[in-house]
Amino acid sequence: MLVHHGGYGSCQTGLFTGTPAVVIPAYSERESNARRITAQGAGDYVLPRSDPSGRRKSVPVDELRRKVLTVLRDPAYAASAQRLGDEMRTYGGADRAADLIEGGM
Repeated sequence: MLVHHGGYGSCQTGLFTGTPAVVIPAYSERESNARRITAQGAGDYVLPRSDPSGRRKSVPVDELRRKVLTVLRDPAYAASAQRLGDEMRTYGGADRAADLIEGGM
């Protein structure tokens, strides 16, 4: 399992390798990525909470612990991540992208 911040690279790497995740997104783009991983059944997320000033964020430790344990213990998360990784690998990666670009698609 991978615990990460929800950046595009982290999300794609985790899914490509078939690794379920718990995401702690720092801002809206990353929250969108986290919600998509969750919607696909390949992980879950924990939203940081802001203090009253809005300047400091923290992660509720009990919620993070609960979600990490759930993702680790429920094989459905690993199965979904593996399914997505298997599908991603059929796309051909960088070699296929270069072929399409050089060949004019």
